[in-house]
Amino acid sequence: MRNAAVMAMISLSAIGFAVADGEMRRVRWVQAMRRTLMRINDMIRYERVPLAKLLQSIELHATREQRDLTRLLHACGARLENSVNPQLVEIFAAETERTPGYGVLSQTDRSAFEQVMAELGRTGLDEQLRILSDADERLRQREECLRRDGGRRAQLIRTLGVTGGAALFLLLI
Repeated sequence: MRNAAVMAMISLSAIGFAVADGEMRRVRWVQAMRRTLMRINDMIRYERVPLAKLLQSIELHATREQRDLTRLLHACGARLENSVNPQLVEIFAAETERTPGYGVLSQTDRSAFEQVMAELGRTGLDEQLRILSDADERLRQREECLRRDGGRRAQLIRTLGVTGGAALFLLLI
């Protein structure tokens, strides 16, 4: 019985830590989006490649979220290249459904990045650079908010997991 109580306590605590990690995953996704926008900005400004090639040329691998976003953009670029009447925002929306990690983001988290996907390649160079800059600023603000609020929520969730695990342990012994 005591072993079961210890296992239940550890399991409940681990669940709390796993859920808390989800809160920080949102921050990492927003950071990956900001890094991607910086790379797109540089490519538009200096390399001036076609949109499909631009999306397929992005290579970010520092975090799991950056790797997932890179794969997502590569898939969008490939589909864009093979589309008769390409609409990047629609292709992007379809590809995000195939990227489970992207689902941790709220609509507020995603809106600035998805707005860029809606406008990329549709306007002139200066307008695209302005859109990228505006989106980066909105994502920076969102990242600060998520760090502040997400950190508090993550701490609360971890505390609840450990406390719940301890309470369950006491009930089972």
